[in-house]
This record gives sequence, C-alpha cells and structure tokens, in this order.
Amino acid sequence: MINRPAKKPEPVSESGFRTGLALFTLLFFVWFMFAADFAGAADYKGKTKGGSSITFALKGNRVTGIRTVVPTLCLETTGNYSSRAGAELFQPVAAGRIGRTVKSKALQPAAMNVGAKATKNYEVTLKKRGKAVSGQLKLNYSFLIPDLYGAKIFICSGSTSFSANPR
Repeated sequence: MINRPAKKPEPVSESGFRTGLALFTLLFFVWFMFAADFAGAADYKGKTKGGSSITFALKGNRVTGIRTVVPTLCLETTGNYSSRAGAELFQPVAAGRIGRTVKSKALQPAAMNVGAKATKNYEVTLKKRGKAVSGQLKLNYSFLIPDLYGAKIFICSGSTSFSANPR
C-alpha cells in the first residue's frame, strides 16, 4: 500500500462568483439595450392604391420592414416587344424616412422572372399627417431570358401609393 498525503480541497474563491455576476450584468445590460431599441416602434397597417395590404414599423422618423405588393409591368426591349403584367413583392432593405425619398437596391427573387433573383431598385417617399403615414412606392429591375435565337431582355417597373394607420 502506498501512503499518499491527503489532498485538501481548495477553498472556493469569490473571484468565480464575481466573474459570473459581472458577465450576467453585462448580458442583462446588452439585452435591455436591444429590447429598448424596439420598444418604441409602432406597427402600422394600411392599403395601397390597388387594394393590397401594407405593413411596416415606425419609430421616430424611421420606417422599417415595409412589406406589400406593387403592380408591375415588364416590357421586352428586344425581339417582338412582348409584355408581362403582375404583382411584385416590395421589400426594400433600407429604412425609409418621413419627409425624405430613400433609394436602395437589393438582389432578391423577382416574380416576373419566375422567382430567379434580380437586382431590384427601390424608391420610398413618405409623409406623415397626425398618426397616419402615406407615401409613394416605386420599383424597377431588369432581367434576361436566354433563347435559342438570342436573349430576351425585359425591363420592369411598378409604382403605387398607400396610406396606413397604427394597428
């Protein structure tokens, strides 16, 4: 039998407790700041000129999360000059601002292009009267369809106006 000295358990230091408490306090502070950022956003719902529903959030003068559909017309610029008409999903990536025109662009799926991605150019103009928000939404993009005899290029454009009130 081997005689070994008994190991004494090390005393629990308060440094681990203090580190845990500091980490908890820091995480709580970060969560609180994040939650406070969205606390003042008011959800809006309304109708476009064509009767489609529109939703977004307003905080101060910033409008985020605009989601609606815009009537869109696509014209072929080569060949037989055919056209397509329908509705295109309107989801700009940049936040709109009350009293300003904000332009942005994003690579997103296009309904007129059979769901293939196209670079959509957005233009959002917003006004506020009392609690009601109204504005103009514009969208344009282009896409190419390969063909046996040459490519067909389509240019698409759509616009609508809307009005919305807090939910």
